Amino acid sequence: MRNSVNFRPLLLVVVLSGIVRGVYAEDPATLKIPGGEITIHFEDGPPFSLPHEAFIQWVHAAAEAVTAYYGRYPVPHVDIEITPDQGHGVHDGTAYAHDGGLITVSVGRNTRQSELDDDWVLTHEMVHLAFPRLNDSHKWLEEGLATYVEPLGRVRTGSLSPERVWGDLVSGLPQGSPRPGDQGLDVTHTWGRTYWGGALFCLEADIEIRKRTQGQKGLVDALRAILQAGGNIREYWEIEPTLKIGDDAVGVPVLVEQYHQWRATPVTIDLDALWKQLGIEWQGRRIIFNDNAPLAPVRREITGITAKERHDAG
Repeated sequence: MRNSVNFRPLLLVVVLSGIVRGVYAEDPATLKIPGGEITIHFEDGPPFSLPHEAFIQWVHAAAEAVTAYYGRYPVPHVDIEITPDQGHGVHDGTAYAHDGGLITVSVGRNTRQSELDDDWVLTHEMVHLAFPRLNDSHKWLEEGLATYVEPLGRVRTGSLSPERVWGDLVSGLPQGSPRPGDQGLDVTHTWGRTYWGGALFCLEADIEIRKRTQGQKGLVDALRAILQAGGNIREYWEIEPTLKIGDDAVGVPVLVEQYHQWRATPVTIDLDALWKQLGIEWQGRRIIFNDNAPLAPVRREITGITAKERHDAG
């Protein structure tokens, strides 16, 4: 696995705990990681085609991505329950605050290694651990953050290329744009507005923070500050004080200001113009970058290269 300038490899320690919780196929495995511990339970059911070690490495890779983005693992301990299902691939996952952190994930018993390597679901659910629970009207922020941060964590560990990250955003974000009759994000709770509308809010905030701070800060700094203040899935917070913690950390009031603009009124972003400013272009079936575009430095910073690191690299 390639290491980026923002990534320090985690120490992987697998320990059989001997403690069985519920109906599991075998004793759980435990990963010791900076900032936390992950206990992996394999629920009883049809056997997987892959060995359990492959799933332990899959969990490890997701933990690396989240730790690379946030600087540490979000919670001291989380249980992950892997349930075998029919077919191929990772089917679905859910993160809970139960017992300090619980993620359940359903995986097809015939899943191939390549499908685990390309999975985004587990990293998405782990990102949920790094943000407090909000009122139901703000679920778009919880899901939007997980949708936005997941690939940014994976690009920092080398699991994804910047071209793949931006290509997926170019393809996915139009689903978050308001449609006729839609209102603000606190009001219209369709799937597209919740996941991709929330992600679009995050991208806009990330760009604006970097513009106002001349590339010295980004959304990552705001989110790390919220986590450092105790804002993880175990907590239930109000949205505006949460966003203010992030704003205070970056020194500009972008998050609260943007929330006031987006919460009740639909905001339409000219995505084609935004991609041009960022220097993102489709050439045939692949993404290419124009490093002469006005916001090209912002684009590079978002996918993991900060202004300071670029300066240090010469």
